[in-house]
Amino acid sequence: MTTARTKVFKIGILFPLFIIFTNCLVSYKDHPKILPLPAEEKTNDSNFVYVLPTFPQMNLGGREALKNYFQNKTRFKNTVEGVDVPKSGYLVNVKVNYRSPSPEATVFLGISTLTATLLPAWSTQDGYDVQYLLYKDGKKVGTYEYHIFRNYAQWLLFIPISWYNFETATEREVFERMTFKFFEDAKQHF
Repeated sequence: MTTARTKVFKIGILFPLFIIFTNCLVSYKDHPKILPLPAEEKTNDSNFVYVLPTFPQMNLGGREALKNYFQNKTRFKNTVEGVDVPKSGYLVNVKVNYRSPSPEATVFLGISTLTATLLPAWSTQDGYDVQYLLYKDGKKVGTYEYHIFRNYAQWLLFIPISWYNFETATEREVFERMTFKFFEDAKQHF
């Protein structure tokens, strides 16, 4: 009897979690799914220091993407995480601000969640505002700003099409691509 109760308890916990996590559709505007970006050859001997943010919302892979890109995919041989601006070399300070859904969308998301997603909800305004502050040889040389907009929808009837999430870019891929764009935009300083 104890084994049966344990199984029923596990099913009772897992089924609602399954429903909650498979009825959401998430996509990032202007960011189609791509293959991971390749690492550059380590050719630059300059010091490279990066400062990573504390994500103001649940981290879905963005912070890890930033760290991985700075540590493994740039052309710098000497790459470290830190906060001090080096007298020779580079520092990139990344600041991430979460952009909340509109007040109306927040209300509908709350109602949808409370009704176990029987009622639909969506948001097209949330995402991130990201700044890359670039310092070279102890002096600030540029600020680069990027905006990520996310589409989010949840509804019980989305379960059959939840496979769509595998066809869209993840937060990790979006932050990796944005960091690549930062290096492209700031290449005059490198």
